[in-house]
Amino acid sequence: MIERVCVLLSLSLLTACATYTGRGIPAPVEERGSNGAIVTPAPSTTGSSTRAAEDAGSTLRPAMPIDETPVTRAPATVIPAPAEPATPAPATASSTLMAGVDTAIAEGDLERAAALCERALRINPRDAQLWYRLASVRAQQGRANEAEGFARRALSFSANDPALTRQINAFLQSL
Repeated sequence: MIERVCVLLSLSLLTACATYTGRGIPAPVEERGSNGAIVTPAPSTTGSSTRAAEDAGSTLRPAMPIDETPVTRAPATVIPAPAEPATPAPATASSTLMAGVDTAIAEGDLERAAALCERALRINPRDAQLWYRLASVRAQQGRANEAEGFARRALSFSANDPALTRQINAFLQSL
């Protein structure tokens, strides 16, 4: 039963596609006349379909002659961008969790901050900033060995960000 419905639906869609005639507006066509001038068909004034215009034997009119006078243009000026605040990037799960990490650190809840960092790392395990943030939280908790390991992991993922690499190196030296 379902197969028959699918077949009927497919056939009706194919029939609809096969009989679609468009909007009835012909595409512009350019042709060269015997003298080399570009000629285009005159637009139909009746608004009828393409086939009716073809049947009526549309007339061709020569295109406007090309003006060969040189065009001078003013030098381009650079218009500065409007001073609008940049639209923020859409929030991702890890960026939302990082905002929670910042809030937890501000409230002094370092254990919650570490848990949120670890959760964000499960979502995006190659994010050097997340590893660095977790190392920072562990250092604030007095867990220097873990902090060093996380910082080294962050360093392994920070090759594309020289500023972050410098921050992580400075952090490792301070441990």
